[in-house]
Amino acid sequence: MSKTESIKKISLAGFVITFLGAVLFSTKAIIVKSAFAKTEIDALTLLTLRMVFSLPFYLIAAFVISRKEGNVRLTPKQWVTVILLGLFGYYLSSLFDFVGLQYISAGLERLILFLYPTFVVFINIGVFKQKISSTQKLALLLTYTGIAIAYLGEIKIDTHNAIFYWGSLLIFLCREATKR
Repeated sequence: MSKTESIKKISLAGFVITFLGAVLFSTKAIIVKSAFAKTEIDALTLLTLRMVFSLPFYLIAAFVISRKEGNVRLTPKQWVTVILLGLFGYYLSSLFDFVGLQYISAGLERLILFLYPTFVVFINIGVFKQKISSTQKLALLLTYTGIAIAYLGEIKIDTHNAIFYWGSLLIFLCREATKR
């Protein structure tokens, strides 16, 4: 196989994996909302089930990656630290997300989570003193206008929900928990 064919094969595999990851990530909220609607399960129990089922995949991935040639071997203490950080980061993020999904729709959850790339622009402006281009300004204006319209529509639909804003905050925090 030539180098060009190999690169095309890797690029196609990368596209397929990325596409499937995006689809599966986006459907997670729908599945969680469906579980809440069709069962009497609470967020903590549902999260526990999710963590139990995903644990083998994380363990296999960690084992395979740690055995690759050229990788630095972690000490047992480092493994414990990595595992604890992963568990707490994953747990807190997922807990905020699952509890937040009890109070807002799956669509609104997706919208809130898709705001995170815009924060990079704001960090670059504030921290690194980068100038914002007119294209970025237009993109931010369109993004936040769309979010505001969707959010206002959700408020009109969900006026009976006294803790709508709490759910929105929890969804916002679910990404922040993984950044700590």
